[in-house]
Amino acid sequence: MKTERKYTVFFLSALALLLMVCPGAFAQTTTTSTSTTIPESQNFNHPPCDFNDAFYTANGINVTQLNSTAGQRFGIFRQFGPPASGSQANWVSDPTCSPNDPTRKNIRILATTGGYVDDGTGAPNEFISIIAFLTNQNFFTGVANKRNIQMVDIVSNFEAYAALKQRLPDGTFALTPCGTMGTGKTPCFPVTSVATPQLRQDWRFSTNRNAIDGSDNNDPLAKDHKASNSPFGYFCDDLLGMWIITYFWYTVDPANPGPKCGKVLANLAAKNGLSLDGTPIIKTADELNLQLEANGCGAEGQQAVNGADGGAIWLICPAILDPRAGAIAPDAFLDQVKKPNGTPLDPGFNANFNCLQTKGNFPQPDGTCVADTTGL
Repeated sequence: MKTERKYTVFFLSALALLLMVCPGAFAQTTTTSTSTTIPESQNFNHPPCDFNDAFYTANGINVTQLNSTAGQRFGIFRQFGPPASGSQANWVSDPTCSPNDPTRKNIRILATTGGYVDDGTGAPNEFISIIAFLTNQNFFTGVANKRNIQMVDIVSNFEAYAALKQRLPDGTFALTPCGTMGTGKTPCFPVTSVATPQLRQDWRFSTNRNAIDGSDNNDPLAKDHKASNSPFGYFCDDLLGMWIITYFWYTVDPANPGPKCGKVLANLAAKNGLSLDGTPIIKTADELNLQLEANGCGAEGQQAVNGADGGAIWLICPAILDPRAGAIAPDAFLDQVKKPNGTPLDPGFNANFNCLQTKGNFPQPDGTCVADTTGL
């Protein structure tokens, strides 16, 4: 658990810097509810709620589209069913959301999706709320925010990496996605849903991209110029917590990857374990870009903005800025990729989530859950 603890130790300095340069950063996270398991004095981060229509409109989002069947917005759609199970709910009405934050609607999100933080460590300590899907450019109004920047330009700098299953129901391993990202070859794997049951591994999120403190790795010689030269910071500028989805996949069959890719896959599997497809789990940009793609073993792409692929192009799923001190509510639940027997693919998400939910703190180095009594 050393990686997770490192995140906790350095969180305060990063958070302090963020609040100095981005005083509005908490627009993504400050909402509602209290935890009965965390001491009252340590319960000052509120769980996530949906934004209200006025805030979406002010940030260039077409609310009519957002409220459509295609958008599947929490508060209107998906209260029950995946990722929730049984009588569990994905969201609930909560009258304290708006009073706590005037940018919010009184819909509190319980479904808490885990993801790897794209900071080089690949730690399983990122938690987000998948509120809605954007399936074509008509979800954007073209209206600029108060800084005269359109949301569609901001969100293009922040990637959520989705790893859809490539192994088809008949056992075939498809080497290319269907639609515009594909090559036209069959069989291909579908790209119409990013629901957790469709993923081979958990998400990866680029919340670390922050042009102000340099953590976007602003290197003009970097391979991924779009990512490395972001003029925006996620928690500073992306006030709706949106992402453009980058899909990534293997271009070789793990059963017969060839000598070059075979070595790459073996090294990654030894380091990270295997996904539901039997392919290595990918946690960091270096693993994807410098190992898979550089050796011709993998690829990545984004869906056509005109909606031709039929799936989610962008997501409204704000990351929780500070998941400690009450941000993970007692009735929240973890949305993650699971093995066929129901056990988590990566128990690291559970270790972090459970300690945050019960003690308001990340696990100690030995894995125990202890409340931070120092005032965090």
